[in-house]
Amino acid sequence: MRNNILKGSMVLLILLLFLISVTAVSSEDSSNSNSDLNIMSLSKGGISIQYPSDWGNSKATSNYSIMAISKLDSIDSFGIGQVNINVEKKPIEEDFNTFVNNTYKSMQKDSSFQLVSSGAVSVGGQDAYEYVYTSTQGTGEKEHKAVWFEKGGQAYVIMYSAPISEFEDNLYVFDFVLSGIQIT
Repeated sequence: MRNNILKGSMVLLILLLFLISVTAVSSEDSSNSNSDLNIMSLSKGGISIQYPSDWGNSKATSNYSIMAISKLDSIDSFGIGQVNINVEKKPIEEDFNTFVNNTYKSMQKDSSFQLVSSGAVSVGGQDAYEYVYTSTQGTGEKEHKAVWFEKGGQAYVIMYSAPISEFEDNLYVFDFVLSGIQIT
């Protein structure tokens, strides 16, 4: 009987060592994949941002865009990213709050846009407005998160857009960009 207990203990010990080694290897693999990413910087139009190296410059579809970055594996043959962050600057001649509210009032009249939420936030030490909405246009259904702020008579919007199935998975990049944004 003592021999059976010893054999059982050895099997349990071997199994435990195997589990520990598998866990260590899997932890090492996940930390190595993150260590391959570098932090990149981009400055244009009075805005400086930082972003991970698996994102890069892309084209924007807005005439007001001052910079656009996209997840590298989402950029199509035209240079436009399906998962992207776009920074726009628009001149305003009216009150900033009225300008932003009118933008979303006109969007709500279009059935391809659906407002999810809105509210006040802070970005780069500035008071800002955040709008989350969905749209169904050309490339399918997307979710968007836009943060608006004013500086020097200009309205700035930093907008993250992605197909709904990829929105939450990449939202951390938008949050990272916002957390380190510099407005000059």
